[in-house]
Amino acid sequence: MKKYIFLIIATALVTLTNCKGFLEEAPKLSQSDVLTLSTIEGLDKCVAGAYAPLASSSWYGSDWILYNEMKTSNGKKYIGTSYDSGRLNDYYNVSYTPTSTSGVYSAAYYIISAVNNVIDNIEGKGTEAQRNNLIAECLFLRALCHFDAVLTYAQPYNYTADASHAGIPVVLHTDAAARPSRATVKEVYDQVEADLLEAEKLINPSYSRSATDSKAVVSLPVIQALLSRVYLYRGNWQGAADYATKVIDAKDANGKPLYEMWTPEDLVEAKCYRQDIGTKEVIFEVYATTGNLYDPNGAHVGLFSMTTPSGYGDGGCSSEIVSKFEIGETAADTDARLNLFAATEDGCIFTMKYSGKGQYSTDDPVNTIVIRLSEMYLNRAEAGVNGATGCNPIADLKVIADNRNATPQPATTTGVAAEREKELCWEGHLWFDLGRTKQPMERTDVAAPNIVKSIPVGDYRWAMPIPYHEINSNPNITQNPGYSGAEE
Repeated sequence: MKKYIFLIIATALVTLTNCKGFLEEAPKLSQSDVLTLSTIEGLDKCVAGAYAPLASSSWYGSDWILYNEMKTSNGKKYIGTSYDSGRLNDYYNVSYTPTSTSGVYSAAYYIISAVNNVIDNIEGKGTEAQRNNLIAECLFLRALCHFDAVLTYAQPYNYTADASHAGIPVVLHTDAAARPSRATVKEVYDQVEADLLEAEKLINPSYSRSATDSKAVVSLPVIQALLSRVYLYRGNWQGAADYATKVIDAKDANGKPLYEMWTPEDLVEAKCYRQDIGTKEVIFEVYATTGNLYDPNGAHVGLFSMTTPSGYGDGGCSSEIVSKFEIGETAADTDARLNLFAATEDGCIFTMKYSGKGQYSTDDPVNTIVIRLSEMYLNRAEAGVNGATGCNPIADLKVIADNRNATPQPATTTGVAAEREKELCWEGHLWFDLGRTKQPMERTDVAAPNIVKSIPVGDYRWAMPIPYHEINSNPNITQNPGYSGAEE
């Protein structure tokens, strides 16, 4: 049996220091963990390498988007067509097992073990400012890992009144012999929040590590943007609003807005999604290039292959999501987000958000946007309609509409949800939005009569199964209800 997380903990550091594509200067292949941990320069390279698994095919490189979109009314698999290669079937039908589940578990704990190594060994090395900035990056990455993992493998925060239901293990130190049990969802969220607040306190407001894409590394606004999302998910409306405002109001060294909304012109042919480096609305993204080979088959090519008709095309769009956008007599009164969809001659629809950078003719790398400015306006609008003070939901929804050639949604819970569905579609949000707001998953445009059309509130499938190898190797881990425990 594999000792899954625990072998990861023992080996993550050396491997991560050898990941290319996220470092300007690759570390020596002979570098040992002892040598790496002994200097501030080595620790800095460890932190740089810790970003790499975010680009894995099980996470932002592919499956995080594909699986979570195909489980909702946003996705459609065109069964029996030339775009049906046999992939994504289980997720389209919301049917998974401990042997066919998300791989985020291993990637997340891989990063957690690496950044914990840095935090545990940084004392006394470099200057205080260097230490603080590196620790802040580590805390952000650890928070993101725990957060995405608890979203995937646990029921939503408000599934129980006090969030006392099973979450995931909280791992704060590297210990290959440990066999941690699952913390409650509240405990996981508490740790995520604590890590982000500490990171916010430690990081220099002007700090950003040197990288090919400055939007693909941690900065103060990135930390604050994730805090806004975390507060939204746990129903802390004032926190969600306040931190969204911090990001919206962020300025650069010249006093200009650090982030700006895309305009309708930016959305033409989805060019704002196809840039080599992050554009003005992007707060944080996972960067990809043809040289980034974190996965054996390359990084971020799965998104391109699955969502474009020139690739496999298993990840299509439903007519339901497209029908939600306004069509006027002219381009000026037609929702500009319709530019982000493409229809084939045989009537199949695909998102253009992952149509590649043009570096390959077939499998093309794409940057995966994790957080962008429009989400901050939507977070603040939702918080406002739920009682947060110091914000104007009507104005925030108008910002979205004005930059999309759309009619503003009403400042209600339903109106905000409708705008989130349109604005953030095919970016991995809808499944979790439905779960946290206790709405069923409903869809009508399905490819076959036997495809699941509804998932009720509270159904066991809102939480994916813990991977079987973790259940097998750790006697303290329990499986989610509705799934068998250990499988060979």
